[in-house]
Amino acid sequence: VDELWDMPEDRFREVAENYKDLMLSDNFVGLLKERMEEMVQRDLDAMRRGEDGEDTELKKRHEREREILGQLVIYAQLLVKETQALGAELEAHQIEVIRSICKVAMDPKHTTEEETAIALSDAVREMRLLFDDAFVAYIKYAVAEEEGRLARAGQLDDPDHNEWLFVLKIVQQGVYREIAKGINRYLEHIWYVLRMHTADERRDLLELFIDDLPTMDVRPFVQVVDNIASSLGDAVKGDFDSAVIGTMTNKILQLHRDLHELLPPERIDLMARDADEWAAKQKERMVEQTRIAKQRLKAARETDGVDFDAQLNIQGDVDRFE
Repeated sequence: VDELWDMPEDRFREVAENYKDLMLSDNFVGLLKERMEEMVQRDLDAMRRGEDGEDTELKKRHEREREILGQLVIYAQLLVKETQALGAELEAHQIEVIRSICKVAMDPKHTTEEETAIALSDAVREMRLLFDDAFVAYIKYAVAEEEGRLARAGQLDDPDHNEWLFVLKIVQQGVYREIAKGINRYLEHIWYVLRMHTADERRDLLELFIDDLPTMDVRPFVQVVDNIASSLGDAVKGDFDSAVIGTMTNKILQLHRDLHELLPPERIDLMARDADEWAAKQKERMVEQTRIAKQRLKAARETDGVDFDAQLNIQGDVDRFE
């Protein structure tokens, strides 16, 4: 509010954009209420001093403040709508990933549970690049939301209503297992490095591992090392906490430092390029599949019928990553 006070109107958005996070947070309404209460308090103080109706400066100040607050509320409403639209688009993409997994499970060519399990395992492994932080967060959110919805309706244990919850949980478990496999493999490499006796040996072995990293493992490996280092707290920045200092601390700090020296951002981009391009291609394909599905559903509603077989056989599912 203070920044906008003397700003021309054409610079409102420029300033407000710096506070998007605040206006979308739970704190925004509370801060608005606080400013309004301050205005009321100033009015009451003026009345006690016998200045009611005479303090024109106070009136002008409050009019300007209410004007700015009103503009901020309108801008916040626009941000909410934009966020909802973006959220709907992202959700459609995540649902498409889930649909691709479910389609494998429903494939009639798998005649036994064992064949289905193997096919699902292969499909999940091939889609691992799509299981980013956003997807993991979404599947966790979707499970919690569905559990809450069913619980409120008293249908949590009703097999006629909780099918989707079971689908989400099965997908979640499969995704978690696949991610865990990758993390465990990275941890084995990291442990081999940390077991070396000298700093030079650790750096040399790390360099060998990095040189042999498959394109799809580059970014996940860096993230795992970053997560391990961040668990040391401020020690990674050089501010050592006696509670975390131990025999492995210096080795982990060296690992983190060496990794980013051997894998600067430009090399990460280069080594992960093929994986990034494949993931981007799959996301584009899934967006197109979602668009086609919406068109078919719209056409089905207009013709008073839905061709479910057509919905489950949209061509162009996830490609195999070679």
